[in-house]
Amino acid sequence: MDLRLKNLSRLQLFLLILFFIGLAYIILPGPSSIDSFLPLPNSVKSNLEGDTIQNPNIAAYFNDFRREFITSYYRQMLGERVFFDLKVLPLRLNHPPEEAYQYVRDQQESTFLEEYVFPLRESLFVNGVDPHADNDRRKVKVRSYVGDHIYYQDRYFNTKATLRYYPSPYLARFLVYLGIWVAFIVLYKLFRRVTKYG
Repeated sequence: MDLRLKNLSRLQLFLLILFFIGLAYIILPGPSSIDSFLPLPNSVKSNLEGDTIQNPNIAAYFNDFRREFITSYYRQMLGERVFFDLKVLPLRLNHPPEEAYQYVRDQQESTFLEEYVFPLRESLFVNGVDPHADNDRRKVKVRSYVGDHIYYQDRYFNTKATLRYYPSPYLARFLVYLGIWVAFIVLYKLFRRVTKYG
């Protein structure tokens, strides 16, 4: 009997430590807005309609990089902004480009769409328009492109990257996290009761 109590207290101690580790993860400060993210190097910020104040937490950059550089750049940046320069990478979700109008903004052109997410915290969507890739895939020229480039402010660019950041309020994070623990405890007690009398 004493051994069971000892094991139970170890389990409770383990769960308590786990709870506080999770709580620290939830309350760590992260980026407050899209302005917390640096622009792509040697890029030009878009001031086209829809890329600025019309939509909250959105920014777009015309640049000469391809998908691999753009997505890697912002995935690493989100991890560094959340965990104080530690290399903790967020989960990477690859979405169909057709869903860009849902996650980024209405009437958003898209060649690729990736989401970087820390569960229960925040998400960063990185959408890219790459005329070269689109033209190769479709084998036709798209009217909004100039050959394999995008023309903006008297310059030609390879790609346009649009970012949409979704932060979450601390109170919402905490309530969801607390709800998960309460549900876990209730289900555990219910499981114990069923197995005891089953």
